[in-house]
Amino acid sequence: MDRDQAKEILLRYRPGRDDMIDAEMRQALALVDRDTELARWFEQQQRADETIRARLRETPVPADLKQRILAEQKIVRVDFGWPKPVLFAAAAAVVVLSVIGLWVYRDRTGNGLSAYRTGMVQYVASGYSMFIKAGSFDELRQVLAQKSWPTDFSVPDSLRNVTVIGGGALQWNGHKVDLACMKADNRGLWLFVVEKAAIRNAPATVAPQIKTVDPMATAVWSQDGDTYLLVVQGDQQSLKKYLPGFGS
Repeated sequence: MDRDQAKEILLRYRPGRDDMIDAEMRQALALVDRDTELARWFEQQQRADETIRARLRETPVPADLKQRILAEQKIVRVDFGWPKPVLFAAAAAVVVLSVIGLWVYRDRTGNGLSAYRTGMVQYVASGYSMFIKAGSFDELRQVLAQKSWPTDFSVPDSLRNVTVIGGGALQWNGHKVDLACMKADNRGLWLFVVEKAAIRNAPATVAPQIKTVDPMATAVWSQDGDTYLLVVQGDQQSLKKYLPGFGS
């Protein structure tokens, strides 16, 4: 097992969850004891996880959250491959973090636009915990290139003045997804880019299709062979100022 393989396995590690420590996890933890650089990364990872857990504990959980999640699951069943943290409550905490890493999603119900949009919203709202540091779109492209991830995505002019705090290398049903994490006006913003062929019934044009996926406002459009999904921590009015053709 090399360092990169160990990192992917250690992303699943949760303190106090002995039921999640399998043979691979034990091997990865043993490598932490022998690898100084991996140990330093693992310590940073655990601190980021604890920050998210602390914010989750501080965030009031809506009384009807369980019913809302169950109602959503009747429409789209989303499986992240490991036990889910409480969905949605961590959205406010995300904007204080600065890095994101590899995350793999496999949708077992299909590859349509609705499932993709819902899956990405649930991802950013559920307290992701592995990060790539980046302070600009150019810096993000450099890191993505090092991971052999696409870098030719376009940034709408309406996003030029936001603060970039990180980005990610994700996968959706075997397709590579770029993620830019931003903040503006005390809101979290996330831009996902995937090749259009990866999404069944993806939009055909650059005209954004707006939809609220509780608790986030989202817009999706296609351009130059890619499909873009913008997720904003707020309502649709807050979203529009960051959309191509809407922003000032």
